[in-house]
Amino acid sequence: MGDRDYGFTFDGEPVFTHIQQDVPQPPESGLDQDLFVFVMGPYTAFDAGYVYDDGEQLENPFIADPLFDPESHVTADGRGSFRQALEDICTSFREEFGVHAFLATDVAIPTEQEAGDDEPSMSVLDQSVAFAAVSDAIVFVFTKAGLTTGVGSEVGAILGEFHLRRGNPEPVRKPHERFRIFKTADFSSASIDEIPSTYGIDTVEFEEKEELVRRTQHFLANIERDDPDRPLPVFNPYTGV
Repeated sequence: MGDRDYGFTFDGEPVFTHIQQDVPQPPESGLDQDLFVFVMGPYTAFDAGYVYDDGEQLENPFIADPLFDPESHVTADGRGSFRQALEDICTSFREEFGVHAFLATDVAIPTEQEAGDDEPSMSVLDQSVAFAAVSDAIVFVFTKAGLTTGVGSEVGAILGEFHLRRGNPEPVRKPHERFRIFKTADFSSASIDEIPSTYGIDTVEFEEKEELVRRTQHFLANIERDDPDRPLPVFNPYTGV
């Protein structure tokens, strides 16, 4: 597995060391105990109460969704948390596949907004780039119940950072095969919908959570498979050559 430093550090230690220390551990079974899966998606759920003047009069202001459950994925102040839905997905990946599936918020590195005075910090985008760089697989999850404001541009910035945009003459920093977009058929976003053609990242559709888990397992099994004729590096550090 190696140290996976790749030049990404925080507070004097490799970012990968922080990930190893902080992310939840999988059971002692599954695909590969050394497989790290970075899961990304929106953290906020669509709430009609904040969009429409009469939204608060609705019995349920949230969208029916295969991942977001308004009964369990709502914070104490009544806000919909799609992040909690993603946390449940990570739990399923860990329990069913035995991999280290995690969200950015699982890693105890303060963002610039979270850090106190004179406390070391790392911007949200810098964290996402580093977490994606050192992970074996990156899974993007989107449904119509999640607000994609912000995360769409973040995904594009990450893929651009790794030189994955079609026609980019720079050497690819991370193979396209290590990324996958999973979305429901009714999800639509201009920025996300353009990723397959712009960056060459495959999209897989799902209807239910069980289907998402099953199709992710196929994706991770292909990542894990050792193919001596087609080496698939985790990351290609910049050498300056």
